[in-house]
Amino acid sequence: MEKLTERLLLREFIMIPYAKDTSKWEDWQRDYRFGLILIMPPPEVSQEIDLLRAKYDPRSATTCPTHISLSDPLSREMTPDLIDEINNVITDILPFTLYYDKPHASTRHPGVSYPIRPREPVDNLKQILHSTSAFSDEAYHRRNIAPHMTIAEFISIDESLELCARLQNSAPSGSFLCDKLAFVVPDKNFRFKKRGTFFLADSGKK
Repeated sequence: MEKLTERLLLREFIMIPYAKDTSKWEDWQRDYRFGLILIMPPPEVSQEIDLLRAKYDPRSATTCPTHISLSDPLSREMTPDLIDEINNVITDILPFTLYYDKPHASTRHPGVSYPIRPREPVDNLKQILHSTSAFSDEAYHRRNIAPHMTIAEFISIDESLELCARLQNSAPSGSFLCDKLAFVVPDKNFRFKKRGTFFLADSGKK
C-alpha cells in the first residue's frame, strides 16, 4: 500500500502545465510562475469562506480558493527530485489543528482576514520547506507575514475596516486539521490550480 501511495503522489505532479505566455501578467505575478505550496482547509471550511470572498472581493476569489500562504514562490520547476526532497523533509511532521475566529483589519494595510493560531507549527513548516532546493537562498518579501486566511484584499483601508466591523458577529469560525499541503500553479490567466499534494507524517497512507 505504501509503494502504491508513493506512485500515486508522483503521478499527480507529472506534466505540470506551466503558463508559457505571461505577457499579460503584472510584474509581481511573474514571481509565481513555478507555483507555491499552501495550506488549504477542507471543503466544509473553505466553502463558507469562499462565499465571503466571492461576495466581498471577487477578484481575489477567482485567483485562488481559500488558503493559508505557506511557502515562497518556487524558484524553479517542480521535478521528481524536488518532490522526493520535500516529502523527505516533512515526513516526520505530525498533523496539527489550526483555529480561526474573528476577522481582522488594519488601519495601516488594506484587507480583511482571519488570523490563524497557533502560529508556531506554521512557522516551523515554513522553515523546513524553505530549507529545500525548491526555493532561492534569498527569502521572499512575504515570508514572515503571520499566517492568515484572506477574506478580501483588493479593497481600500476604509472598506476593510467597514467590512471587518460588519462581519464580526456573522462570519463563521472554527478549526481544522492540517494534515496535507497543496502545490498550486497559476494558469495563463493567473488563476491558481492545485497540481499536487504533500502529506504530513502518515496521513497520506491511511
